[in-house]
Amino acid sequence: MPRRKKWEQGNVVEVELDDGSFSYGVVIEEPLVAFSEATFTERPEITTELFGKVAFQLWVMNSAIGKNGWPVIGDVPFKELSISEAMFYRYDIVSKKFYHYSDCTNHIPSTREACVGLECAAVWRKDHVEDRLQAHKEGGVCKWEESLRAENKP
Repeated sequence: MPRRKKWEQGNVVEVELDDGSFSYGVVIEEPLVAFSEATFTERPEITTELFGKVAFQLWVMNSAIGKNGWPVIGDVPFKELSISEAMFYRYDIVSKKFYHYSDCTNHIPSTREACVGLECAAVWRKDHVEDRLQAHKEGGVCKWEESLRAENKP
């Protein structure tokens, strides 16, 4: 039996933060989600403008969206979004080498220096994304993000 797809490109999810405010994400392509820079105390109109400024893009676990995760509260026309392509890095602990990723399969050899500032090619849990969004809102550093930074790899 084929797996039931939980999300579609352009789906907008609502993420409630610890302080009671809301952040929003848009599905780029499963599992990639772009999260808006803005946070709100009430649900805004769901339009492409909501994603005019993106805080970050992450791969998220399937369980983060849907029945036991963030609700899908609307859709935006994906073709109207102007979100830059996500670039990730991966560190191979066996070979001690760094790589760049622009998707889930193609990797390019790289250096630690070139990977600094890129997102780690990791699939994030729902609660870790929520912690990161809250830290971002407060101008702080999220412990999960910190632990994955390229400059912290051996």
